[in-house]
Amino acid sequence: MITINANADKGVTAPVASARRHSSAMCFGAAVAGLLAVNTLAWGADLTPPPVAAPAAYNWSGLYIGLNAGYAVAKLTETVSGGGGSGSANLPAGLGGFQIGSNYQVGSVVFGFEADFDGNMATKSVTVAGAASGTAQIPWLATLRGRLGYAFDRYLLYVTAGGAAVELNSNVNVGAIGSSSTSNNHGAWTAGGGLEAAITQNLSARLEYLYLDAGSINIAELGPPFVSVTGKLQDNLVRAGVNYRLPVAW
Repeated sequence: MITINANADKGVTAPVASARRHSSAMCFGAAVAGLLAVNTLAWGADLTPPPVAAPAAYNWSGLYIGLNAGYAVAKLTETVSGGGGSGSANLPAGLGGFQIGSNYQVGSVVFGFEADFDGNMATKSVTVAGAASGTAQIPWLATLRGRLGYAFDRYLLYVTAGGAAVELNSNVNVGAIGSSSTSNNHGAWTAGGGLEAAITQNLSARLEYLYLDAGSINIAELGPPFVSVTGKLQDNLVRAGVNYRLPVAW
């Protein structure tokens, strides 16, 4: 007679079921952990800041207008013909005016031209010992120049040269021969350089030096007996200025 114990089955199947439940729990836990890891990585990637683009380099190309003010020291040398000798005087003065110009930039090199006009307050007496005396005045000067510069982003270092015009008013008295008052508009050449810095996209400030040479000027002719007075005019200008670049496509 064979006896089958029903509890034996239960004793076998219970551990198997428990093992299955434990395995299922482990698989579920692993799946949850993997899902959390993937979400964590994705969330971390979303938090990565986007790359910051480098600011574009400043471009100096364009038309501009501006104002300037500064200080000038002119030297006037007057010579009386016939062995009358010569004498000179410095004419220091403040000056101010406006400029207009244009730049074109290729790489870091900047080409341009500029025209300007300045009023001047220079007035000084000039004496040629034993021969002549008088006064000289420089009411205005103007230049038309080319510019060549090198840009260090928002800074522009440049040299400049070109032509100029200047007015010289003279009052000369030559002893017993007589006196003469003349006004001469005379051509000149000029050269110099400067540094300009961009303050905003359209506004810049600069500091500039110019040397101006008008050569020989015929100041007066008196007589009889015939006597001529000639002058040599040189000027040194230091000017600060601001320029506004017009928002016009080049």
